[in-house]
Amino acid sequence: EAEEILEAALDDYPDNLMANCVNLALMNVRNGTLDGALDALTYGLDRGVWYGKYTFLDPVWEPMKEHAGWGRIEERIEEAKAIAAASVEPRLEVVLPQGYDPARRYPLFLALHGGGENVDLFMPNWKSPLLGQEFIVAYPQSTQLIAMDGYNWTEDIGLSLEEIRAAYDQVVSDYAVDTDQVIVGGFSSGGVASLEVVLKDALEVQGFVVLCPAQPEGLNPHEIEAASGRGVRGTLLTTEMDGRLDQQREMADIMREQGLPLEFHVFPDIGHWYPDDLAERLDAAIGHIRGDG
Repeated sequence: EAEEILEAALDDYPDNLMANCVNLALMNVRNGTLDGALDALTYGLDRGVWYGKYTFLDPVWEPMKEHAGWGRIEERIEEAKAIAAASVEPRLEVVLPQGYDPARRYPLFLALHGGGENVDLFMPNWKSPLLGQEFIVAYPQSTQLIAMDGYNWTEDIGLSLEEIRAAYDQVVSDYAVDTDQVIVGGFSSGGVASLEVVLKDALEVQGFVVLCPAQPEGLNPHEIEAASGRGVRGTLLTTEMDGRLDQQREMADIMREQGLPLEFHVFPDIGHWYPDDLAERLDAAIGHIRGDG
């Protein structure tokens, strides 16, 4: 029934063509009609949509990947992605605190979106009363395109650190930033990039707030010890059903062993996503970084 509904809707809902083609293909895979799944994906590609890095990771797609036509689907996705990536430009959104006065100096929070997201999706999830009242909040968007409307920070960490630095320099140039009060943080891929900022000392930051990050590749205890020596404090938030929970626990233990003041919290009954009380947790994390209490 879902297959029939989706097939009838393809022409009627052009704004949702990518999702409808993927879901139609999925229903065909579930029904064992792999040729129909191939047709659904091809239909979208023929009309200018393409499919992101994470679209086909679930094991349910494994039968499709054995189909003789799958290789051509992958080729067309890469061709479309390369064309789109060639025109990507850095993007930066800045939210000023209530009553912003350029004669004052304000703390800065660099907030980094998750993998496959963009700043439009991320900004409503990463906000809090304290950020709105006291902080200049900068939301840079990575140029590392992995979906039609989604970007990632961990395809090229070196490039990410350059882009984050450029965003920081732009904000400091344009707004009244207290450069002694800078915090970096983000979700998932953005959490990894935030940790890399700290570990590589790419910016002088007070601390970090990260949600559901992977463990940075080649995590180096000496870099953590050095960050601790610079006075960096941090909060690592994750969720009970996040697939990287064991890695995150290990990372928290290493950070604490190296003397870095870390708050570690696991949200129950939720997967790799934003918890409902994230705003409250962000404010608590900022308080921890500031040494309140």
